[in-house]
Amino acid sequence: MQTTTVHSGGDGYAFVVDDRGLLHQAGFGPAIERHVAALSPELPAGLYPLAHPSWDQEPLRAPALRVTHADGATTTHLRVEHVETVDEPGGSGGAGGEAGSSPGLTIVLVDDGRPLEVRLHFRPEPHGVLRQWVEVVNRQDRPVTLHEVAAAAPLLRDSGAHLTHFGGDWAAEWTPTWEPVTLGTRLLESRGGVRPHLQRSPFFLLAPDGPATEITGTVVAGMLAWGGNVRFGFERSAHPVVRVWCGHNPFAAEYVLDPGEVFTTPEMCWAWSTEGVGPLSRRLHRWARERVVRDGDTVRPIVVNNWEATGFAFDEQRLVDLVDDTSDLGAELFLLDDGWFGDAHPRDDDDAGLGDWTVDPGKLPNGLTPVAERARERGVRFGLWLEPEMVNPGSSCYEHHPDWVVGQPGRPRREERQQLVLDVLQPEVADFVAGVFDRTLEATPGITYVKWDANRAMTDAGSPMLGADRQSNFWVDHARATWDVMATVATRHPDLTLMLCASGGGRVDVGTMRWFHEVWLSDNTDPLDRVRMQWAASHFLPALAVGAHVTRWGGRPVAFGCAVAMSARFGFDLDTRALTPHEREVCRRAVGVYRRVRPLVQHGDLYRLVSPFEGDADRAALAYLAPDRSAAVVFAYQLTARAGAADAGAALDPSHAGGLDALHVDGLDPDRDYAVTEIDLAAGDTDRGVTTGAALAGSGLAWPLTSATTARIWHLRPPT
Repeated sequence: MQTTTVHSGGDGYAFVVDDRGLLHQAGFGPAIERHVAALSPELPAGLYPLAHPSWDQEPLRAPALRVTHADGATTTHLRVEHVETVDEPGGSGGAGGEAGSSPGLTIVLVDDGRPLEVRLHFRPEPHGVLRQWVEVVNRQDRPVTLHEVAAAAPLLRDSGAHLTHFGGDWAAEWTPTWEPVTLGTRLLESRGGVRPHLQRSPFFLLAPDGPATEITGTVVAGMLAWGGNVRFGFERSAHPVVRVWCGHNPFAAEYVLDPGEVFTTPEMCWAWSTEGVGPLSRRLHRWARERVVRDGDTVRPIVVNNWEATGFAFDEQRLVDLVDDTSDLGAELFLLDDGWFGDAHPRDDDDAGLGDWTVDPGKLPNGLTPVAERARERGVRFGLWLEPEMVNPGSSCYEHHPDWVVGQPGRPRREERQQLVLDVLQPEVADFVAGVFDRTLEATPGITYVKWDANRAMTDAGSPMLGADRQSNFWVDHARATWDVMATVATRHPDLTLMLCASGGGRVDVGTMRWFHEVWLSDNTDPLDRVRMQWAASHFLPALAVGAHVTRWGGRPVAFGCAVAMSARFGFDLDTRALTPHEREVCRRAVGVYRRVRPLVQHGDLYRLVSPFEGDADRAALAYLAPDRSAAVVFAYQLTARAGAADAGAALDPSHAGGLDALHVDGLDPDRDYAVTEIDLAAGDTDRGVTTGAALAGSGLAWPLTSATTARIWHLRPPT
C-alpha cells in the first residue's frame, strides 16, 4: 500500500489512493510517519475513509464538497489526477516535534464525468502548524453552483472526544464551552459578515481521547483564517470516529462559479500536542508572533485611550491635558477615540459623521496638529480611531453617495447604530475606504497608530457589482474585498501600527490579523471578566497581540485592573484627572513594573498555572518565562473572597508544598537560582530572597490573597 504524508514537526496527514483513484485518509494527527509505518500493508486502501467526500459519496453523512454542475447533475465523483510536492521558502521548520517538516503537498482531483478540478493544498508552517485550503476550478462551459466547499474535513479517531469552543456576543466574547462530542452533528457557526467572531470565535480545541489538561493528553487546535462568517461541524457516528468540517459558513451563500474561475476557501490551520494544551499554546504563540501578526518581534507600547474620560465631549485643551497625563503616567501612546471628525455633520453622538473624515472645527478649530505636536513634545506617540467601512445617513458622504452602501434593490436599508456598511465591492468605494487613511495621515503626519473599528453587522447583503444571479456570492466576495482594502492600507503605510477592532472582538482570526499588530479582545474591560476572557484567548493568541486596558468598568480596584491588563498589551482608558492620588501612584507603579516585565509578557513563554474555570473558580494564575528560562513574571488573581490563605511572609516556605496555598511555577530551570521580588501594586515591592527553580515548582510560592479582586505579581530574575 502506497501512502503519501504531509506534516509539520511530525504531525499531519497520511493519504492513500485506491485502485479506482479515490483519495482516502489513512491518518490525521501526531507522529504521522510512525502511524503510517504501523499500518498493515495488506489492508485494502478502500477500507480507509474518503479524505474529502463529495455529495452522495457518503450518503448518510454531510459532504465536504457539494456542487450543482452546469447540466444540473448534483453528484461529483473525484479521482486523483496527480500529487505534487511543493517547497516554499520558510514554509517548513522545526516545530518542537520529534521530526522535521515535510515539503508541502497539493493533491489534484478531477471529476470522472464532468470538467471540474479540485485542488487540496497542504503547507507546513514553523512550530508544528499545518495550513490547508481547497481550490475548485470550473472547467465547464457554463457556471456551476458551489453549495458546500469545506477548507478541511479530516476524520479523527474517537475514544471519548471532547471539544472546547469559544462563543458569546458583544461584551461576552471568548466564553468557553467544554463538551463531549456526542452522536450526531454539532454545528458551530457565525453570521453577520462584518463582526461574526462576536458570536463564534474561529478557534477550537479537540481532544480525541477525552479532556486534555495543561500538561497531559492529546489535543488538536483548529484555527480558521477568515474574516467573514465561519462554520465548524463535528459529526460523530456509531463508529469510533469524528468527522470535522471547517470553512466559511455557506448559509444563504451558495457561490456561483463562472467558467474558468477558481474558488479558494479560507485557510484552515492545525497544530497538535500529545503533552497537553500548555505546550500547544506556547508553540502557537511563537508561530503567531512569527507568521500571523505584523512585526511580532517588536515591543508594543503602553497606550492611554480617552474614551472613558471624555466620550464625544472634548476640545483641544482637554486632549492636550490628557496627553500630558499620558506622559506623566509614563505611558507611551495617546489614542484619540471616536468623536474627532465631522464638519457639516459633527460627530457629537453615534448618529452622524461617519464617512466624513475631516476634523470637527467646533471641537478642534486648529485641527489635530496641536494635539499631535503636544504628544511629540512630551515624548508620546499619537494615535487615532477610524471606522472607515461605515457611514451614517447623517453625513455628507451618504448625501452625495447613497448608492455606495450595501443593500438589496428596492428594499429599505436597515440601520444599526444609525449607520450603514459601505460596499467595498465597488472599486470607487474601496478606493475611498483605503483613501481615508491616506488623507488622514497626510493631514496630521504625527499619527503613528490607528484603531480600525467596525460597529455593526451586515444586513440586506447585496451589491450592484454582482449580477442578479450572483448575489449569494456577496458574503464571500465582501470578506475578500475587505481584506484587499486592509492589505492596501498596510502596504501603503508600513510604519503605521494598526489595532483590529469590531464592536470589540468581532474580527479576531489568524487571517485578518496578518495586517494588524494587535486586536481589541472585547469592549468588556471589567477585569474580573477579563481574567477569564484573556485566559481563554491565550490558548491561541500571544499576549503582545491582545490589547487590555484599565477602566472603571465593574467598579474594581485600580490595582487589580492594572495587574490584569499587565498580563497582556497594557494600557489605560481612564479619566486620569479623576484618579485619587493613591490611584495615580498605583498606575505609575504599574507602568514602571510593566516596562521591566514587558519583554517577558510580550515575547515569553506562557504557563497557565491556576485556571479561573476549574475548582472553585475563585482565583487564577499564569506566568511568562524568558525563552532561556533565566527570568519570569508570575501573575496571581483572587477573584472572589476566600478564607485561610497563608501568611504572605511565608512566600518561600517549603511547608506549603502541595497545599491549596502553594502556587507552583512550572517551566523554570530547576537548577537555576532566582531572586524573587513580590509586587503589590497597591503597596509596593518586597524582596523574597533567592530560591531555585526546583523549589518554585515543588514548594511553590505561598498564595497571599484572600480578598476579592486583589492581585499579586512576582518577578523572578538572576541574583545579582
